[in-house]
Amino acid sequence: MLALAGLKKNTALEKKLLAGLQKEAAFKKIPIIDESVGRFLELICLLTGPKNILEIGCGSGFSSYFLIKNLKDGRYTGIDLNKQRVKRAERFIRSKFPKKQFKILVGNALKLIPGLQYNFDLVFIDGAKYEYPKYIKTLENKLESGALIIADNIFYKNKIFIKETTGHDLNSVKGIKEYIRYITNSSSFSSYFFDVGDGISITRFIKK
Repeated sequence: MLALAGLKKNTALEKKLLAGLQKEAAFKKIPIIDESVGRFLELICLLTGPKNILEIGCGSGFSSYFLIKNLKDGRYTGIDLNKQRVKRAERFIRSKFPKKQFKILVGNALKLIPGLQYNFDLVFIDGAKYEYPKYIKTLENKLESGALIIADNIFYKNKIFIKETTGHDLNSVKGIKEYIRYITNSSSFSSYFFDVGDGISITRFIKK
């Protein structure tokens, strides 16, 4: 019964924490992942036990929480363009996971990725949608064989299924469609799509 009481308490605390982060993100208009996507990431990390995680577009740390939560002996690297959000993410992650190995970098992921010290076995992509094809091409030399690449918003509010897209969504939709073509046509990747949140793709890298 004590174990159940502890589980109930921890679950309630986590719900309160996540609700607070979601409320803050909504107030400050910070884009964050759907919680269902977060739980998916949490499960993937628990099952695969990654050693080096890379997140492109970590924002204020909401998605980072799920990636780092079950990380044991591995390292997490996050990248985001927004300096203030990176500072917020660093404070948040350090307060919740003081013993975890992590670093969060400010800057353009396309410029930073080639110089990163490690190769990665799990990557989460949630940056600028129009740059998704460039992300995956830049990543190819920084992936371990068998690495998983998870991309969020792959359905983009179902707009990728519409023949013509106009306005400010045009470049994002074009980028995602190009990303999908690349990961499905390349012999270096094996990809699957899931109707979770706004759609996610999971791609396994097959080193030649």
